[in-house]
Amino acid sequence: LFQQSLGNKDWSGAYENFSWLFKYAPYAINGIYTQGPAMFYYLIQGEQDKEKKLMYFNELMNLFEARQKNLDVINTFANTTSTLGDVLSVKADYYNWTAPTIEGSGYTLNKSYANYREAITMINEKGGREIEGSVLQNFFLVSDAMYKSAPNALREQYLQDYLDSKDACERMLQLAKEAQASGDTEKAEKLLAKYDGPLAMIEQKFSESGAADSAQIVKIYTKKLEDYKADINKLNSALTVMAQNDCDNTDIYYQYAEAAYNIEPTFTSAIGMAQKAQKDGEADKMLEYYEKALELSSSDANRGVICLNIANSLIKSKSFTGALTYAERAIQYNGELAGKAYLKEANVYTQLGQYKEAVAYCTKAADADITVSGTANRLKENIQRVQANQAANEKARKEYEEYVARQKAEEEFWTRAATK
Repeated sequence: LFQQSLGNKDWSGAYENFSWLFKYAPYAINGIYTQGPAMFYYLIQGEQDKEKKLMYFNELMNLFEARQKNLDVINTFANTTSTLGDVLSVKADYYNWTAPTIEGSGYTLNKSYANYREAITMINEKGGREIEGSVLQNFFLVSDAMYKSAPNALREQYLQDYLDSKDACERMLQLAKEAQASGDTEKAEKLLAKYDGPLAMIEQKFSESGAADSAQIVKIYTKKLEDYKADINKLNSALTVMAQNDCDNTDIYYQYAEAAYNIEPTFTSAIGMAQKAQKDGEADKMLEYYEKALELSSSDANRGVICLNIANSLIKSKSFTGALTYAERAIQYNGELAGKAYLKEANVYTQLGQYKEAVAYCTKAADADITVSGTANRLKENIQRVQANQAANEKARKEYEEYVARQKAEEEFWTRAATK
C-alpha cells in the first residue's frame, strides 16, 4: 500500500502506511528509508499548517537518524548497499531543501554546511558511492552563501571548498573518459551529464564571487607563512591555491615555493622557483627549474601533467610560445592529455586574438577528451560571439565610412554648384 500510494503521488496515503511500517516493521522494505524522504519533502511542500510542516520535518530527520543507526541491518536486505557517507549526503540535501522553509526547524547556514562537509569527508575517508554531482553543486552553493555572509573570515575556507568540489567533478569526468575509451559510451554520457553541469556552475559561482582577489589571497598567506614553513603539505596546498588564483607572480608565492623546495623539492615548488627565476630575468635558471620539475616525476604520465602546469604558468606570464611548446610536450609524454593540451593552446590563441586557430583547437579538445568537452565548447561559443560582434562592428564601421564619404561628396557637389 505504501508503494502504491507513492506511485499515485498520494503523499498522505503513503504517510499513513509509512507510519505503520516505521513503527511495527522497520525492516520490511528498504523503500522506507530510500523513498520516505521524498514523501516527506512533498508533504512539507504541500502543507500550509506550520505545526504540521514542523512535525513532518522532525520525522524526516528521525528517519535519517534511524537509517544511520540501523544501516548494517538495512544493508542485509537492500538491493544496493549504502555507506554512512552516502546516507549523510542525502540527509544534507534534504536538510538544505526543507529546513529553511519551516518555522522552528532551527535551520542555520552553518548547520547545512556542516552536514555537507561531514558527508563529503566521510565518503572521501571511508569510501562509498561517488559523491553525486548535484551534492557537490549544492555543497558549493551553501559554501558560496557562507562566504558572502563573512568574506574576510571565510575566504580561505571558500577557496579550499572550490578546489575540493572542482577536483571531485574533474575526477568523475576522468572516469567518463576512461569509460568512453573502454567502449562504454552509455556510462560515459551518464557521468558527463552528472558532473559537467555542476563543474560549470561551480566555476561560474567562484568567478562571480570575487574570492579570487589576489590582494586578499596574498594577505591570507602572508599571515600564515610562519605557521606553514615547516609543513610541506600546507606549503604545497597554499602554492596550488595561489597558482590557481593568479597569485603566482607575487613575492609571497615565491617565498612559499622556496620554503617548500628547501624541505622537499616537488614539481609544484620547482615551478614556483622557475617563475621566480623568470621574473628575475634568469632564463637559464627558469628552464633549469622547469626541467627539474619534470625530473621529479617518475612516470611519463605525470610528466605530461607537469608540462600542462608549466604551460599554464607560461600562459599567465604571457610567454605564449613557450606555453605552446610545453602543451605539445605534454601530448608527447602522455597522449591521454591531448584534449587538455589542446584546450591550453586554444586559450593561448584566444589571448593572441587568433580566433580561427582558437576555435579549431577547441574542436580538437572536445573531440579528444570528453572531460573537457563542456569547457571547450563553452569557450568556442564565447569566441564565436566575439567574432560575431567584431563582424557586426566592422560592418557598422564600413557603413559609417560609406555614409561619411557620400556626405562629403554631396557637400563638394553643392559647393561647386554654388561657386558656379
